[in-house]
Amino acid sequence: QAYTTDDVHTAYLKSVDHAKFSRDSVYNHEMKTVVASTAYDELSSDSVLRSLYHDPRLLELVSRIVDKKLYLSDDPLGCCSVNVFRPNFHHSFHFDESEFSVTLMLQPAEDPKSGLFQFTSPLRENEEDLALELTANAIHEHDPTSLNGKELCERSTKSLKNNGNLPVLHTLDFQPGTLLVLAGSKSLHRVTRIKGNRSRLVAVLTFSRNPGFCNSESVQKMFWGRSKAPCQHVVARGVGME
Repeated sequence: QAYTTDDVHTAYLKSVDHAKFSRDSVYNHEMKTVVASTAYDELSSDSVLRSLYHDPRLLELVSRIVDKKLYLSDDPLGCCSVNVFRPNFHHSFHFDESEFSVTLMLQPAEDPKSGLFQFTSPLRENEEDLALELTANAIHEHDPTSLNGKELCERSTKSLKNNGNLPVLHTLDFQPGTLLVLAGSKSLHRVTRIKGNRSRLVAVLTFSRNPGFCNSESVQKMFWGRSKAPCQHVVARGVGME
């Protein structure tokens, strides 16, 4: 069971705001995404992924990797989910709402040159920092087809490669069993279009530096077709270094 999203979104996963930002602002630039996702409450009670997410050893491992005290997400849908990329599905550039995500490759696409996980170096420190110029530069450079000839107003006209304003795009060698720890709220990232007949399956486990994190209602509805308030059965626990 997996809800399919076939919609557009901005890099910030926020509603467009023409009152605060111009129509040609990267804040209002919408890109298409087609992806399916199985929510946490749709996983079986004896799911290995559920057990993995609640295993304190994983929380301690991720906390040590990022050198931060982390907590499990309280999101009853998105704390631990499985992204299903069927043929021709893809996920456009975006920042995550959760500060850190751990993704586990379960099954890659049939065509090894498709379904690539790509990410920029960190473009910002927190959600309040929109990093408009860097985000606009990244989309112009690495996803120009989404613009349909449009020019984003924040795009730098300077020599981007010389002044460091051209974000570098990295492609992860994402083999089955690979565990990725990503500060997805800081780096733009995407999954390229799937080719071949086999679906790409990736488990997504989310963590936060603050207890009680839950995705916004709009993000829940976008990726799981519904919204759900935080539940007590998703217990926030913290370990690690500050």
